[in-house]
Amino acid sequence: MKTYVSLDTVSYKQKPEGDIAQIKYRAASNWREIEVSQLADEVGNRGIAMIPARLEGGISQENCTGMQVLALDFDKDSKFEDIKQYCDSEEVSLPISFAYHTFSSSEGEERFRIVFIFEYLVEDAYVLTIILAMLYRVFSQCDQHCKNLDRLFLGGKKLIYLNKCARVTFVQLYHSFFNKVKEQKNGKRDLLTFCNRNRLYMFDTHPAIASISLLPSYDDIKDLVTIHIIGESTKSSFFILEKKDGVHQCSTCTVQQKRIKLKSLYGCRLLDDFKDRKELTHEQKFALITNLRFIENGQNWFLSVLSEQDKESYEKWSRDVKYMKAYRPMRCREEFCPYFQNCNNAGTIVDTLSLDRKVQIDAPKYYSIEESNEYLRTNLETAYKSSMQGIHLIPAQTALGKTTAYIELVKRFRQTKFLIALPTNILKEQVAKDLSFEIPDEVFMTPSIHGNVLIEEGVRDQIAYFHKLGFHNRTKKVMKDYYERIQDDPDKKAVAQECQKILKGFKAIKNERIVVTTHALFLQLPESFLRNYTIIIDEDILQLQIFNSACNVSLESVNALAEEEIPHYSHIAKNIINAEDNKYYKIDTWPTEVSDIEQWVEESGNINGGNLIDLTHAKAFVKLRESGETQIYYFCPPKLPKLKYIILSATLNANIYKQYFQGFMPIRCYDEKKAKYKGKLIQYTYHSLGRGDLKKKMEVFDFICERSGKKDLGLITFKHLANERAVKDKNILAIHFGNSSGINSLSGKDLGIIGTPYKAEQAYKLIACYLGADVNNQDDIRPRVRRIKYAGASFLITTYKNELLREVQLYSIQSELEQCVGRARLLRKNCTVYLLSAFPCEQADIHIENYLK
Repeated sequence: MKTYVSLDTVSYKQKPEGDIAQIKYRAASNWREIEVSQLADEVGNRGIAMIPARLEGGISQENCTGMQVLALDFDKDSKFEDIKQYCDSEEVSLPISFAYHTFSSSEGEERFRIVFIFEYLVEDAYVLTIILAMLYRVFSQCDQHCKNLDRLFLGGKKLIYLNKCARVTFVQLYHSFFNKVKEQKNGKRDLLTFCNRNRLYMFDTHPAIASISLLPSYDDIKDLVTIHIIGESTKSSFFILEKKDGVHQCSTCTVQQKRIKLKSLYGCRLLDDFKDRKELTHEQKFALITNLRFIENGQNWFLSVLSEQDKESYEKWSRDVKYMKAYRPMRCREEFCPYFQNCNNAGTIVDTLSLDRKVQIDAPKYYSIEESNEYLRTNLETAYKSSMQGIHLIPAQTALGKTTAYIELVKRFRQTKFLIALPTNILKEQVAKDLSFEIPDEVFMTPSIHGNVLIEEGVRDQIAYFHKLGFHNRTKKVMKDYYERIQDDPDKKAVAQECQKILKGFKAIKNERIVVTTHALFLQLPESFLRNYTIIIDEDILQLQIFNSACNVSLESVNALAEEEIPHYSHIAKNIINAEDNKYYKIDTWPTEVSDIEQWVEESGNINGGNLIDLTHAKAFVKLRESGETQIYYFCPPKLPKLKYIILSATLNANIYKQYFQGFMPIRCYDEKKAKYKGKLIQYTYHSLGRGDLKKKMEVFDFICERSGKKDLGLITFKHLANERAVKDKNILAIHFGNSSGINSLSGKDLGIIGTPYKAEQAYKLIACYLGADVNNQDDIRPRVRRIKYAGASFLITTYKNELLREVQLYSIQSELEQCVGRARLLRKNCTVYLLSAFPCEQADIHIENYLK
């Protein structure tokens, strides 16, 4: 085996006189790798001097750039056999590589030098200082006078010991050092002195030296320290935290972590495996013990379980825990925990076990349905009569009767023209039908293409495809071509008439005073048309339509665009290319003048790379690498003309509306009187059940059917699970998260809702970035489990630290879940909804136990 050393080129038979500096310069200039046995012979038998360090640019310790050989001198009262026995003892356990008698050794007074070979070349001078300081503390018998990194060791006259395979690891030295400190009468005080002298940061009254796997646990003090990494092998993967200038610690201010009391060790599946006596890896046990140390009696419990399993393992861990005083709890990671991806962990096992899963919901005062409904009607009429331009937000519980309320308003005020916008074509058609029944010949319903069975599916798909790519002006051309193709076909007269309606659009309005349309079409209407109407928006247009105005395009397509000289677009493309990956940008200065780009997109072959055309309307964007390809995601926020809007919905968030429209339009928020559900909402909050989590816990579908007592219970969950065995036979209406608004076919029926409808992170961060939140903060690189207060409830959920970003996310989750719950019409129907989600819904009977345990 080999080692690195600086070795002189001249052999001596006795101690040289007067030319030490010359020897040092010769040795320093001869840094080399050499076999340990050859080094031992040349130094120990041939009298060749060595400098363990690599010295570059000079021969003082400031020039030290590496060291692998560690040497100690023993004079006078020491015997080699005694030192060898001491090194081999269990308390020290540091194998000597070789030893030799120095020139001044004699039969009457043995003088010798022992040499250790570190397991690899250490190239951090601070780490070397700590290693030598620990080594000298372990061997208090050795000559303590010179501990410099540049020290020259003269050769000897006789090699007395050789073990060419011996290597010293940092973990061995670390254990030996603490064993030595433990023996001292004033060990804690000596340890504090040692740390202060060597600028070691202290944690829990011990130097912050720990396994590299624990480094993320020290993130909160990273600004106070310099991090030094030790180790190339798995045996010595450690780090040392050096105090930065200006950081002072004393015995009263060392950082400590309190021990906590827990009633039970419950909530960690890896810990459950350990309790069930399943075999765990070393790293899994290491993660457990570093956490259990901070739970009262946790360490003793860990060792007692081990003692029942494996005596040898018990003895090993009993020794090792003595050296873990500076170890913080190891953070949960996928590398060692098989449950990481489907566990609601809070960062560490300690934090996870400490989670208080209680859900506390403020109970508002509830009113009768009649009183709540009357209050809604009063609010609606007040908003109608108000002279305030801007947005009037009127909260209205699902099934309270808001549709009936605004239909009656439309009937009463016959001189007013109304435009009513609804989230889906299904709801649009139902409201138009109800209005036509009450007020014949006064209703104009805008025709639709999406979902229109009279229009060929291929034509509908083509139009949807063009919209996705930003070719929004292609609808008329596609419809016109289609109409010309079928207009003379006698079997397609109804289709031809439908095409004519679509092509005419609002020009087909005659004397009708009520226009019924969708959110999507409403956002495309010009101010000149809208100002003629009193506008009523049914359901939360901000959440259901505006916040879904996100697009994506491949970086490859953006690169191609940047190479062209297309006004405005090429400038935007270059800005995107130069942006940092994974960083969100709010855009205030991009030009809004539109260039003719559609033809270039088609001719360049970039039509399949995503939506390049709408880039000029983006107000926030991010570059994300996914599955080996970089995608650009951007948000194009629609704006409403400065008119008057009345919005009625069960899921309004007044604060987000104010943030979105601030400085543009005033917002008036109306109070509400909530009515108590006639039916029941039973909710289980223990498991988060996001997309990935739910995919790994499909047994929840069996649980919900068992709990409800209905094998054919109707279900709403994520769309991607529609074809799973547990879902497809029960989700007969094909309702899923994202398309539940306005559906009445589940009214009065028992229903199961499974999952917390988290969206992809960029869906929240793009919106929050546009609204002014700092979404690039280190704390929000990814969401984590937090106890938060939102909408009158206190609960645990995976979310963000930034308040605005968190509110954007929770607003989205709440809206989706309340929409789904509303399908059963619990307010008026005596049925039961079973909900499995971490987000607590209003009026839910909450269960917090682990229902899968």
